Amino acid sequence: MKIATSAYLPEWHPSWSSVEEKLAKWVEAAVAQGADLLVFPEYAGCEAALVGAPNDCAPADWPARMADRAEDWLALHCDLAAQHGVYIVAGSICVRSGDTYVNRSYFIGPSGDAEWQDKLILTPYERDDMQISGGDEIRLFDTKHGRVGILICYDSEFPIWSRTMCEQGADMILVPSATDFPAGQTRVRQSCRARAIENQCLIVQSPVLGPVPDCDILDQGTGRAAIFCPPDHGLPSNGIIAQGETDEAGWIIAEVDPAAICAPRQTGQVGNFSHWVEQDSRANSVIISALA
Repeated sequence: MKIATSAYLPEWHPSWSSVEEKLAKWVEAAVAQGADLLVFPEYAGCEAALVGAPNDCAPADWPARMADRAEDWLALHCDLAAQHGVYIVAGSICVRSGDTYVNRSYFIGPSGDAEWQDKLILTPYERDDMQISGGDEIRLFDTKHGRVGILICYDSEFPIWSRTMCEQGADMILVPSATDFPAGQTRVRQSCRARAIENQCLIVQSPVLGPVPDCDILDQGTGRAAIFCPPDHGLPSNGIIAQGETDEAGWIIAEVDPAAICAPRQTGQVGNFSHWVEQDSRANSVIISALA
């Protein structure tokens, strides 16, 4: 299969049709190169609210503005997935959930059917400034290319989520991300690489770029699209299948075989995935000694 992962810069649009035209061109460009699965980043869905004259607002107001266009955003990606017969991870967007908002990434199949994964653990900015809530369940998606999980940005920094997904059969994990500064990008990128090693699986990162004028939640943005694997027999020794340049918008596309990437679980130089459980008994007892 071919995976296309984007480094994507949202922007203001004079009309909704302008948003549709931009997304159509992006999808067409990836499909023209043979992509089967397209990944857009965290908060790329903010673009759904960037219609009309630039008009900034407080961080806590942006979730409602996104949620007002969330159905249109989803419908657009469903149409594009069905039109081209591909899988698409739509750029995450805030949607209403009860009396609050969540950061949701939609996963759309070639038929145009959609499922989703909500961000589980929120950053301080999302909690305090945007005032949204975290999701409460892990979802996995069966595709003709394998079982897929999604960890939105900060979630990739917590190993238990990816471990749970892979124990339930996931062989690839997609990581839409949004990081303001190089330190944040480093945290997510290094976490992705660690998750690929721990779980001996395919990890795909898609970053949102900035700045977007008059949009507080995207006033900064840096990242580097990449596709990672465990460094082992028959795979790149640096664990990088493909990557773009930092802050360079566009697609990174690579041919991958998820089964071959997960093969080290059975035949690798090391057995991180199967040996994970050996931590449990040893972690239950800690000896603390004093040295003069």
